[in-house]
Formats: sequence, structure tokens, C-alpha cells
Amino acid sequence: MIAIYLRNLVKVLGVGAAFASIPLFASLASLQPPWPPAIGFVSAALVLLGALAIWEWTRRSKIRFRRRAIAAAVATTLISLLAYLILYSFFVESQPGTTLRVIRGYECTATALLVYKEQCPDLPREALAGAEWESVKLWTRSSVTIVRISLAAAWLLFTAGLIMAVGAIIAGRKY
Repeated sequence: MIAIYLRNLVKVLGVGAAFASIPLFASLASLQPPWPPAIGFVSAALVLLGALAIWEWTRRSKIRFRRRAIAAAVATTLISLLAYLILYSFFVESQPGTTLRVIRGYECTATALLVYKEQCPDLPREALAGAEWESVKLWTRSSVTIVRISLAAAWLLFTAGLIMAVGAIIAGRKY
């Protein structure tokens, strides 16, 4: 009995590891949010833990549940990935020649308003270079923080979609 359980556990971990590799590969390609720094690894761990939890609680799920879970997983993954990519393209700026990525804000500081008037809050890359790539010198700390949290939330929703996909694959399976 224990041998069967352990064999099944290894299979579930294999499926989970396959899906967990997605955030890790995205991290290696620097597609994960720049903040918090280890979010790609945290995402991979969440997918593995989610796979184990789902396997434990949904072993007797019906096909109808699995099909709904697959549809929800696809929708969650695609919508959150689209939201993440939109936020990333608007608010993440790469410093040329380095791996540094800076999160922009959406509300200029009083100093930036004086210097860049009409261009705020969509400041050019040269403004960041002039501010030594410190975003809080150009945008308010609160706007930078809200963008950071939004990027991380969209990324984690993408991860949740992957967890749902793992769950839909392994739910109700007789290993």
C-alpha cells in the first residue's frame, strides 16, 4: 500500500516539476518581475506544493470537474499572462548593457514635474539614466510600489493558472 502511494507521489511530483519549470525558465529569461527578486523560484515551489495538495484532495474527482478545471486553468493562465505582459511593457525598463531592470511608476515626483513637465509620467529612458536608474527619484514611492505589487500579483495569478492546470491533469486520475 505504501509502495503504491509513493509511486503515485513520484508521478505527481513529475507532473508538478514539469509545470514548475515554466516559471523557472521564465526567470532565466528575465521575464519574471524584477521585484521581489526570487519570485520565479517561489512560483516554482508553489506549483509543486499545489500539485501535491491537489493530488491529495482531488483523487476522486469526476471528469466534469476536471474539464471545468482545465477551462478555468487555461482562462486564468492566458488572462493573467496577458495582464502581466501589458504591465511589464508599460512599467519595466531595462538599463542598456546590464541585466538591471527598473520598475517605473505612474505618478511623477514634484522634482520630476519641474524638470520634465509635459512628459510626466511617461518619462524617457534618459530621465532614468539621469536619475542613476533610481525610479523613486522620478516617480512617487507609492506609485512604484503599486506597480510592483501589480506585476507580482499578475505573475502569481499566472502561477495559479499553472497550478490549476496541474490539478486538472492529476485530479481524479487512478495512478
